[in-house]
Amino acid sequence: MRVIRSVCLLSALYASAGFAPSSVAQFISPEVHEDGRVTFRLMAPGAQRVAVKGERGGAGISSVEMTKNSEGVWVATIGPLKPDIYEYTFSVDGTEQLDRLNRSIKKHFFSSSLVEVPGDPPLLHEDWDVPHGTLHRHRYPSSVTGGELAAIVYTPPGYDEHRADGYPVIVLMHGMGDDETAWIDVGRANFIADNLLKQGAMEDMLIVMPYGHVIPVGPDLFSSNYWQRNIDGMQANVLENLLPLVSERYNVAADAEHRAIAGLSMGGGQSLSIGLRNLDHFAWVGAFSSAVPEGDLNAVFADLVDDLRPTDDRLRLLWIACGKEDFLLSRNDVFDAWLTDRGIEHAYVLSNGGHVWRLWRQYLGELLPLLFRPASAASG
Repeated sequence: MRVIRSVCLLSALYASAGFAPSSVAQFISPEVHEDGRVTFRLMAPGAQRVAVKGERGGAGISSVEMTKNSEGVWVATIGPLKPDIYEYTFSVDGTEQLDRLNRSIKKHFFSSSLVEVPGDPPLLHEDWDVPHGTLHRHRYPSSVTGGELAAIVYTPPGYDEHRADGYPVIVLMHGMGDDETAWIDVGRANFIADNLLKQGAMEDMLIVMPYGHVIPVGPDLFSSNYWQRNIDGMQANVLENLLPLVSERYNVAADAEHRAIAGLSMGGGQSLSIGLRNLDHFAWVGAFSSAVPEGDLNAVFADLVDDLRPTDDRLRLLWIACGKEDFLLSRNDVFDAWLTDRGIEHAYVLSNGGHVWRLWRQYLGELLPLLFRPASAASG
């Protein structure tokens, strides 16, 4: 009844403003049913062919043709789907578009609409009835760009700016084409942390989520030169600008023992490069489906090879995870073998799946409980 009343009220408001009733959306999209089925609707009376398309390169919503009803609304019901968050777009006569009735959007080079099928019991990334942390949005000057960059900082429930010991920090990087909001809008990092904290499964910590394309995206995006310049630029930005911002604004510990860096895909490659080349700043490093730097790894991680020994405790945890169907799997396999050959202790987790957010949410839920804990707990 709440939805019906909302639609009626919306119709009345539009009518009072002079809009014809036919111009007002009288339907819901997407509509998630209790059994996990999802109904999609799109008003496109002049279209010849409309389909729902799922995310690129991942399992979930398959491409499904929609049927037009007598009112010019195209309809398709799929599922039931397993509880999770799914990406989709509409293909209208060959042109992709977002669901105009859905405010939940994944912002990307190729943006998509999002639909969430809740779990019973709720999944770790869902909004549980627990104390919630706070999200802080920052614009800060960058010596790398000469302008400003954006970052989001999560502080845990009950954050105390006067606590005697400063809070540990994890810098959490997004993937190519995403921005600083990705780990909130799609990754649900804040809800994952809230729920783990309620369970007593992780330490109180700040999660710092910066924008990761410090080199402007242009025609050279897919050149090898862009990636190295962006990694080097991001390293300078994190060390010279981001960490000082966090230390100035928040009650945080400033030593490597209380700092972690992790990320997915592009951000995973950045995390490996920045973290392992700067063990005086980060003792905990995580990488999900990461774009491991290519080329001579002995040269890329020269300091690591020369300085780090299996008994060296500067690197408290190196945690790498990847899907078995991920297009970056081979690069992660090579890196795993390289680390093993040099006796550098690390965890290498393989999962069923591809290059998808489903796994990255899962990996974050597995990594956070390992951070800033004694060696015996972290190794688990």
